Amino acid sequence: MTTKLISDLIQSNAFELYGQPKWTFGKNTCNTYEVFAEVVHLPGGATIPAELLLEIIKRDEELTMVFSQWFLKAAIVSAAELCKKTNSHVTLSMNLLPQYASQENFVDRVLALLEETGFSPKKLQFDLSEAQSLNPIGIENLNRLHDEYGVKLYLANFGKGHANIDLLRDVHFDGIELDRSFAVGVPEDDQISLMVFAIYNFAHALNLKVCAKGIETPEQFEFFEDLKCFKGQGFLMGKPLPIDELAGYINMYAIHAQ
Repeated sequence: MTTKLISDLIQSNAFELYGQPKWTFGKNTCNTYEVFAEVVHLPGGATIPAELLLEIIKRDEELTMVFSQWFLKAAIVSAAELCKKTNSHVTLSMNLLPQYASQENFVDRVLALLEETGFSPKKLQFDLSEAQSLNPIGIENLNRLHDEYGVKLYLANFGKGHANIDLLRDVHFDGIELDRSFAVGVPEDDQISLMVFAIYNFAHALNLKVCAKGIETPEQFEFFEDLKCFKGQGFLMGKPLPIDELAGYINMYAIHAQ
């Protein structure tokens, strides 16, 4: 996949935004959703799942820039429209590639889009992928957005792959997103359950909220709710939906504006 192909697909509106609810434990509400480009329509009807697309893009810096710039704008614009349509104040959660966050003009781009759409920075959450390295400019950019404007920051895929504990020392994170592989083993697997308890206590000691991903059964939901995790995400609470369809879910479960 080339930069030109990505650019052509963007120009032809081949990307389709989807949103998946994030459930707030203990409140029976959904005031956050994760957005991603779930499907790419290619000639002949072929598709590329979002996870595979991200794997391709993150290996190439130019692809990262082209796609991330489009994704940032599309996500914020659609979130602003969704809030107006549902009369709600939902938080937009979106994956952020470190190379894009490390651009000198990244903060200006984010602030310009927020001003243009009227979307509140306090309702924007970046889930930092550790798939790429974050340079000192990126650390400064993220901390500025967090400290000066209230943008939320989460370390994604915690507990698997290259999720780097060192970043918790440098970046002012609000929380961590527990990798979905942990949900598969709870509560039946004692070893995995103990690991989840340990990670939760580690996060709690650092004043970090925990979002559990990959929840697909009532037993898993009950486990994380009893653990007092902040949020949960998975097919049990809601599958990825086209943004227009997500509005119906938000109308049922979000706390609406007065």
